[in-house]
Amino acid sequence: MSEKKKTIKINFCDFYRGFNRENCKVTQLLRRHYTIEFSKTPDFLFYSCFGNEYQNYQNCVKIFLNNENILPNFNECDYGQGFDYLDFGERYFRFSECYLDKKTADRKCVDESYFNRHFCNFIYSNFNSGEGAKIRQEFCKKLMAYKRVDCPGAVLNNMKADDLAPRVDDDWGGNKKKFLKKYKFTIAFENSRSNGYTTEKLFDAFESFSVPIYWGNPLVAREFNPKAFINCNDFDNDFDAVIERIKELDNDEEKYLSMLRENPFQPDFDFKHVEKFHEWIINIIERGNKPFNKDPLDWSHLPYVYEIKALKETLNERKYKRKYLKYKILSKLTFGEQQKQYKEKKKEMKKRLKEIKAFRNGSRNLSDAEN
Repeated sequence: MSEKKKTIKINFCDFYRGFNRENCKVTQLLRRHYTIEFSKTPDFLFYSCFGNEYQNYQNCVKIFLNNENILPNFNECDYGQGFDYLDFGERYFRFSECYLDKKTADRKCVDESYFNRHFCNFIYSNFNSGEGAKIRQEFCKKLMAYKRVDCPGAVLNNMKADDLAPRVDDDWGGNKKKFLKKYKFTIAFENSRSNGYTTEKLFDAFESFSVPIYWGNPLVAREFNPKAFINCNDFDNDFDAVIERIKELDNDEEKYLSMLRENPFQPDFDFKHVEKFHEWIINIIERGNKPFNKDPLDWSHLPYVYEIKALKETLNERKYKRKYLKYKILSKLTFGEQQKQYKEKKKEMKKRLKEIKAFRNGSRNLSDAEN
């Protein structure tokens, strides 16, 4: 008889649009070890950077999971994952979304046919979020002065690609790699530039045997072989010099194939990265619902903190007073269901004003006691 799995209460919030908690990688991992119960009062909350709903959860372990260039705030989360090279003991895990395996290092299949492909591609849907979003468009236009760059995405679109799945499709990643295999070069610019921040933009090109033209992580060569790709950092991000290097490889079969045959990884590349991330998650669960004290000096109870909040509440009071008067007038000028709605809103504003008054009295009493 198999051993009964322990039940754990979890929840997810503030993830990207379209996120499905039922079949995300974390849920899949946890289901292998536990019986999962999604709960509004979880023991473990997994949250990301696309909202503030996590602030509404109390008495649970908060785990920040993130695929953007954002640092965890350990004054708010108990554990955090990010791209930066940080050391914060068991509370931080550097996870670069690198799902590459050793098979990608095997370049024996590279032959002359890899030189006789389309020139270069540029696949992006993000027009302006992040410094890199604008820079890569400028670079692509500059490169087009030399040769056409195929752009099947929303940004700089100049072609149709029926075999390329929509960005939100579950098959997007696999379809994208099949598309990249048709090209000698791939423009792989990150949305932003920061130490440690390397994403699938580089990985996908490597897996597709398309030489990446990379802009982003200044320390990318810590993990990836600089002989295997064109790294804008090596040219001090001088795009004219980068394009000259591209031209050189594009017109020299031997040099191009030599770069393509290079192992993309540094000798000490950690291929157990994903397994270690899974261990980190399981260790958090096994530790139990034991949040860290994120306010060890009890600063949130000091008088000056209350004074700052009191100032904020004073501003809110003015706002709620205006709304109260507005809804009071509208409730007298309207009828039926609309009048009922305005009365409810007037009642809500009155309640807010009472809460502010109660807070102000409590804050004053505390300050008097401290003084």
